[in-house]
Amino acid sequence: MKLANRWLIIILTVVCLSLLAVSCAGLRGTSIALIPSPQEVKPGEQFEIKVQVEPGKQGISAIEINLSFDPQAMQIIEVKPGTLLGERPLSGILNIDNEAGTLSYSLARIGETDVPTLTGTFAVITFQMLDWAQGGNYELSFTGVGFTNEDFEDIVGIQLKGANIKIRT
Repeated sequence: MKLANRWLIIILTVVCLSLLAVSCAGLRGTSIALIPSPQEVKPGEQFEIKVQVEPGKQGISAIEINLSFDPQAMQIIEVKPGTLLGERPLSGILNIDNEAGTLSYSLARIGETDVPTLTGTFAVITFQMLDWAQGGNYELSFTGVGFTNEDFEDIVGIQLKGANIKIRT
């Protein structure tokens, strides 16, 4: 019976290490981040947020993002496509709701998808801090994302990184 217990422990250890390796591999996989420029602004100023994508080993054919922001402090002025999905990607959803503090935006690549796709900017979002915005830190965060690969299959396990914008008064 002791030999059977040892084998069970060995098998469980191998399974756990395999699962850990798979989950750690996802850490080096596909990610999306909000890159603020600058990170500190004054009331009334405009600033840009780049939506940066690290595809990992994936080919990226389409992306949809959903963002949230504080509508009492800022508004979206403009959303432009980046170069990640080519020079002229196919526009899908563009829904800016400055009253609710949300953005839904999607684009798809026209033509063939390189595997892996190079790291790049999915979109550039221009915000305007409101004149009456209070000083402090404000979070911009993803409420959802969807990526499809070169075969238009969903890519799962995407890492998300939001951003903080500081208002100085």
